[in-house]
Amino acid sequence: MSRVSGRFTWLALACLTMFMGVAAIAGTSSARADDTVWICKPGQADDLCAGTIAGKSLAPPGKSSVPLEYSRPANPPIDCFYLYPTQSEQATPNSNLDKDPPIKRVVVQQARMFSSVCKVYAPMYRQVTYSGNQAVYNPDVETAYQSAKSAFEDYLANYNDGRGFIILGHSQGSAHSIRLIDEMIDNDANLRKRFVGAITPGGNVYVPIDKTVGGMYDHVPACTDLDQYGCMVAYSMYTDNPGPTGAFSRLDFGYWIYPQDRPDDSQYEVMCVNPAELDGSGGTLLPLANLDYLNGVPAQESATPWISAPDYYKAECKRQDGAHWLNVSKINLPGETRPNLGALVASGTNWHVPEVNLAEGDLINIAGAWSADYTAAQDRLAEAKAKLKKLQGKLAKSNKRLKQGLKSAKKLDKKARKAKGKRKQALKRKAKAARKKAAAERKRIKSLKKQISQVKKQIG
Repeated sequence: MSRVSGRFTWLALACLTMFMGVAAIAGTSSARADDTVWICKPGQADDLCAGTIAGKSLAPPGKSSVPLEYSRPANPPIDCFYLYPTQSEQATPNSNLDKDPPIKRVVVQQARMFSSVCKVYAPMYRQVTYSGNQAVYNPDVETAYQSAKSAFEDYLANYNDGRGFIILGHSQGSAHSIRLIDEMIDNDANLRKRFVGAITPGGNVYVPIDKTVGGMYDHVPACTDLDQYGCMVAYSMYTDNPGPTGAFSRLDFGYWIYPQDRPDDSQYEVMCVNPAELDGSGGTLLPLANLDYLNGVPAQESATPWISAPDYYKAECKRQDGAHWLNVSKINLPGETRPNLGALVASGTNWHVPEVNLAEGDLINIAGAWSADYTAAQDRLAEAKAKLKKLQGKLAKSNKRLKQGLKSAKKLDKKARKAKGKRKQALKRKAKAARKKAAAERKRIKSLKKQISQVKKQIG
């Protein structure tokens, strides 16, 4: 098992010391609520994820368009923690925490719609900019990761309040999310109980070939069923074979910003979970896009800027020549006139840029199913804990009655030994009755202990 945490080489440490300073690295990991800048946070005045989620579904040829049916619950039962992809155009290798327009644009496009399922927390972090080196692990990447980690620690310490949470990310945001899961969640049984799932496209998380767990993680598997939560959805979107230089589909080449060495690509592969199969759509993607934020940030949002395009794309996971990717193609219905949303922002076969939006409807369906299943499990857990408390109360009372009954029988026996005649016989009968009650109490205690053991197994 190749763990991300604790695998810095001496060279990486030397670079970190030279360029950032050991003290600076240590300082970024402390979780203080006043240090984190949030671009999405429930209740915040400028919460970017609180805007409209209204729009329409652009119907296939021959059908009528209808309004989108997404709504935002008053009190979502779970949270989502989101890290955005590389967007900063600042000239420095690492960005500051300014809410620049490109970041606002992608946060709306990728994270806002999840507010129909969860409370969305999206921190600003010191990501590697387009000016920095974001292809391989280096000190700039470590700075970005520590910034993201500090925000996640802040979220857990000051906002989570024991709730279940989903981790969302894309590209660089996925990579940092993947590492957070490795270092903080995968081997923390208590935190894993609150981990509802992760959606991390374009991060090159890896698993053993044709298996769901055992590569990057010991306990967090690739999702295989919609009824499963605590798992991961990850993929890299292409419209054809990525080839030997595919940046986001192979382990021997391309994107790798983790401190560990690349895994052996003869044993491991990039994870591919098809969201359009997982959510029961039969491989047909459900895109979502916000027209207001398609090319920039609007001066004012329109009332219904969201569009969907069902039955436009189909997707399937493919393997070939060391690559493992989500292959997307147009369905090409007769009379099709709807825009090719993917081609608006991507060129060539690499559809890394639109890979969240082209599957966003499916991803929201998956997150909703996770939330429902997790919440139901928590309700069952609460019921089991209440039952356990009740049984333990009964056991305590039963033990008390047993103790009192045995004490009473002992006293009656003692009195009977000193008594004579009818009184002696009466005391013996009472002592016998007390012992009989004690025997029944023992049976009750045995039954209660068995029930308690069963309930404890349910609780885990």
